[in-house]
Amino acid sequence: MNVFTRFVDIINSNINSFLDNAEDPEKMIKLVINKIEDTLVDIRTSCSSALAAKARVERSMNDVQAQVYRWTERAEKAATKNLDQLALEALSEKKKAMAKLDALKDECAKFDIMIAGYREDIEKLEEKLAAARERYEKIKEQADVEQHSRKAEKGFERANADFSRYDRMNERIDRMTAERQARKASEDAEKKFREMEESEELKKELDELKAKLNK
Repeated sequence: MNVFTRFVDIINSNINSFLDNAEDPEKMIKLVINKIEDTLVDIRTSCSSALAAKARVERSMNDVQAQVYRWTERAEKAATKNLDQLALEALSEKKKAMAKLDALKDECAKFDIMIAGYREDIEKLEEKLAAARERYEKIKEQADVEQHSRKAEKGFERANADFSRYDRMNERIDRMTAERQARKASEDAEKKFREMEESEELKKELDELKAKLNK
């Protein structure tokens, strides 16, 4: 989506102002319209793919939720019969299923953010496309090519300034990637400590379950 967002930024300035400074406004507006239409197709395709992927994750969430219920029932049955080891195994499987469920929920939330971003880009592009088409109709009615030629240099200077903004955006993306990697390393360390404590937590949960069932 970053590629699409950068293109939205390119045309995010006032289209009329940009075209007023173009050497060949009619050619330029056709180029803009074609680029917007092509980009809209790409974004809509990506949005559809993200929606389909989210649906698959949601189906997986339902399956894993069912596993959580099943392992809970098994743990209760084993504990009722004083089969402690079997109950511990069931609780362990339940905990794994719950962790998987949490991960799927996080993944689903990321898809929500991604889809929202796609939809926002689509809305922006559709607005720009309507404006570009309206301007194209006006350009066809105009014959003052000299006026547009005098402003061409200024228009290209603005275009170059826009592309500098896109380079800075790429730098921000690189920083975000580095931050994600650092966060992943921290999460891995946290996972190791949780695994060390898991055995004690499971035993405590079993004691609580047995106490509950013996009431």
